[in-house]
Amino acid sequence: FYPTKDWLAASSLLSKFNPSVIQLILNELTPNNIRIFWESKNFEGQTNSVEPWYGTAYSVEQISAADIEQWIHASPNAHLHLPAENVFIPTDLSIKEAKEKVIYPTLVKKSACSRLWYKPDTSFSCPKALVKMDFNCPWANHSPESDVFTEIFTMLLADYLNEYAYYARVAGLDYSIERTGSGFQVTVNGYNHKLKILLETVIDKIAKFTVKADRFYEMVIKDYKNYKFEQPYEQAMSYCSLVLLDQSWPWTEQVEVLPHLEPDDLSKFVPVLLSRTFLECYVAGNIEAKEAESMINHVEEVLFQGTHPVCRPIFPSQHLTNRVIKLSKGRSYSFLANGLNPKDENSALVHYI
Repeated sequence: FYPTKDWLAASSLLSKFNPSVIQLILNELTPNNIRIFWESKNFEGQTNSVEPWYGTAYSVEQISAADIEQWIHASPNAHLHLPAENVFIPTDLSIKEAKEKVIYPTLVKKSACSRLWYKPDTSFSCPKALVKMDFNCPWANHSPESDVFTEIFTMLLADYLNEYAYYARVAGLDYSIERTGSGFQVTVNGYNHKLKILLETVIDKIAKFTVKADRFYEMVIKDYKNYKFEQPYEQAMSYCSLVLLDQSWPWTEQVEVLPHLEPDDLSKFVPVLLSRTFLECYVAGNIEAKEAESMINHVEEVLFQGTHPVCRPIFPSQHLTNRVIKLSKGRSYSFLANGLNPKDENSALVHYI
C-alpha cells in the first residue's frame, strides 16, 4: 500500500535513485542471457511444434555458441542511439488566471479566412488546452470521387503524422485528423506549453502534403474495400446518414470509383480541395486570448498568405451548413438494405426518432 499523498504517482514515479540496482540489471543484459522471439510468415512449413490452445506452429532452437561469441565482440551499431530531443516536453506548467469567469465561448477574431472562438479555463486549474479547427472545403463532398479523395487525404495525413505521435504522446500531447461532412477537422490537445509546436507541425504537413504511392495502395484502398466487413450496425448507421443527409454518397458508388484512382489523381485533387477553405476554430483551456489569436494568425500565414497560397477564402455563397431531412410528424418510414457481407448472418436495426 502507498501513502495517501503518493496514490497518483507511486506506481510509476521512481523516488529513490539506486545506482547499484540499475547496474545489476544492466550487467544481466548480455548475449549470454538473450532470448529471441521471432515471428514471421517466412517460417511457414519449417516449424516442428504446435501449441495446444490456438494451434500456432512454432519451433524452439538453441542459439549457437559461435553467434553468441560474435555478438560479444561486435562493434556498437551506429544506428542504435538515444532518441532525439523531444521538443514537445513542457517545462512551464503554470496556471494562467482568467480575468473573469466565462461560461460560453466568445468570438475573439473574425476574418475572411477564419473565425476564432475562445474560452479560458476557469474551473479546473489544469495546465492543458485544446484546439479544434474545422476545415470547411466546398470541394470535399462535391461528388463520390471527391468524397473518396477527401477521405483518403485525411487518412494519409494522419498516417504521415505518425512519426511525431510517440514523441507527442509521451509528452502529454495528442492530436487527431477526422473527416467531417464539409471537409476535415484537426484537433490538438494536452499540456498547453508546447501545444503550439504540435499544431504548427500538423499545419506544415497539410501545407506540404505529398502523396506516397506505397501508402496509397497498401493502406487506404484496402481499408475502403474492407467496409463491407464492418458490423451490420455500423453499416446500418451509414445508411441512416445516407437517407437523412442532403448530400451524401453510397458506399457502392465510392467503391466503384476506387479501381480508377491513382496516386497522381490524389496529388491533383488536394490543391483543389484546399483552394477554397474557411477555418472554424475553437481554443479552450489554460491559454490566453492573445496566444489563441497568435496560433490562428500563424495558421493563416502558412495557408493563406504568400505568392502562391495553399488556400484562399471561400465565397460568401459557400458558407452553407449541412442540411438534414426533417421527417414529418406522425409518419413512419422504413429503409431496408441487405448486408454487404453475405457470410455475416447477423443483422441490425436503427430506430431514428
